[in-house]
Amino acid sequence: MVVMALLADNEIHLWLIDDAQVDTSLLEIYRSFLSPEEMLRCERFRFDKDKRQFLITRAAIRTTLSHYRNDTLPSQWQFDRNEYGRPYVVSPPSAVPLEFNLSHTNGMIAIAVCARGDIGVDVENTTRECRALDLAARYFSFSEVENLLALPESKQQERFLDLWTLKEAYIKACGMGLAIPLGSFSFDFAADAIAITFAEERVDDSSRWGFWQWAVSDYRIAVGLKSEQWRSMELVVRTLVPMGAISPIELGLLRSVR
Repeated sequence: MVVMALLADNEIHLWLIDDAQVDTSLLEIYRSFLSPEEMLRCERFRFDKDKRQFLITRAAIRTTLSHYRNDTLPSQWQFDRNEYGRPYVVSPPSAVPLEFNLSHTNGMIAIAVCARGDIGVDVENTTRECRALDLAARYFSFSEVENLLALPESKQQERFLDLWTLKEAYIKACGMGLAIPLGSFSFDFAADAIAITFAEERVDDSSRWGFWQWAVSDYRIAVGLKSEQWRSMELVVRTLVPMGAISPIELGLLRSVR
């Protein structure tokens, strides 16, 4: 049974899916939702854990969208990608405006949905090992690297992931992914508020951007929205098991644009 979700123009819905909460018995149902192209992609994964996450991710986006269209089964959604790889719905045509973006990491999937505006979401597992300073020096702006180095070593990994999730949310909302150089825009957390600035070569307007960030257990989640109305947006967060339970949850913001 698919429960309807009503999406107001001034709302962003954030759906969180914990892989561990998905019973193995549901995987065959998820497999029945996939298109032939998705099935081929699934079978290319070498390891079962990667196939499992792919199945859950595709089922999650299909069932989430069906919560807004009770006349569309999860298997009936058809997608395409723009030239930069961003997915979008090509069928069915919808009288209900839906903009969406998804992200997944080891253990969690995040889906952001709104009625209007350009939206991006990123989730990262904070327990994964990465060469934070090396990656920052290669990809981040000078000011971001400088601020990162000013922190105690024990805080640098956490700050790196704070910046990384916001940067991913921005480039995904723009629909261009890593075609946008990550050093062409900068985030700053003065007074625990998010501020974005742009290099001269990156033509954009910070007043049109809203960003929100959460710390959820072992995860960082960031959402970016480009909209003239971003200041009036309300955030609704739910946990979801595709074809299973939906639960509203309260998440305290780590930081946002003010």
